Amino acid sequence: MDFLITKEEIEAEILRIEQTFLNKLSAYNKIISYCREILESYRKEIRLNDFQDIASEILFFKEQKSLPLTYLIYYENRLSIELEIPSTGEAFRQKFIFKMIERINSFFSAHKNFLQYMALDQEYLDEFYFTRRYSSKNHMINYKNYERDPLFSTSHDLLLSELNSHKFLLQYLNNISVQVKQSSSLVLEEPIKIKWTTSKVALTELVYALQLSGAINNGNTTLKELFLIFEILTGLDMGDYHHTFLKLRGRSEPLKFIEKMKNSMLEYMAELDA
Repeated sequence: MDFLITKEEIEAEILRIEQTFLNKLSAYNKIISYCREILESYRKEIRLNDFQDIASEILFFKEQKSLPLTYLIYYENRLSIELEIPSTGEAFRQKFIFKMIERINSFFSAHKNFLQYMALDQEYLDEFYFTRRYSSKNHMINYKNYERDPLFSTSHDLLLSELNSHKFLLQYLNNISVQVKQSSSLVLEEPIKIKWTTSKVALTELVYALQLSGAINNGNTTLKELFLIFEILTGLDMGDYHHTFLKLRGRSEPLKFIEKMKNSMLEYMAELDA
């Protein structure tokens, strides 16, 4: 198929983009756009001319489409990481990296059978995995993550690219972890932990109040960074604190813990005045 771009050409262009842009976020966005352009050109060509036989269809979805799709997913993840990783504090950055690595390992574990199939260069399920005759939404893996054109997608081509991109991402996260350690000029001791003896909901109230009031760093510290600080201090996993906040809004007393703190202070002052 003459319309295909070689692996060497794709990787050379990605390298050129990375070296051209001083701002890495701009580079990532440009690479994402480049990969999307390749995939769109492939999609149009396939819709116009289709495949000569099943073997060429399998080859395309198993290897040829996978390369630009792998890099697309990889750089989308890199962009997301750069935007979300805490800007300061080695402990906070390392905890974020560790959580990302755990998430990737969980993804690998969930798809270990398919990983093994690919690692062993097996072919007996290729027609099921990499042709469109079995690509109904009932069979598609993670089809909700991307808009799927049924004439340009199989049941497992996206999964294959996600797995490949996550392998790249693990190496990237390990490199960041090393850089974070090397950039720290201080020898950090194990942070002192406190025992939080009331509910996580109460702690959510407190952290939101601290952030929204501008009491820390004039409000320039993000909620994510503040929750990481308190997770390290308390040893708690605060989970989906955005969802917890929505529950707070629906309560008859949305600021129950803050009101309790206020009343405790007033009672203490009254005792001192007595």
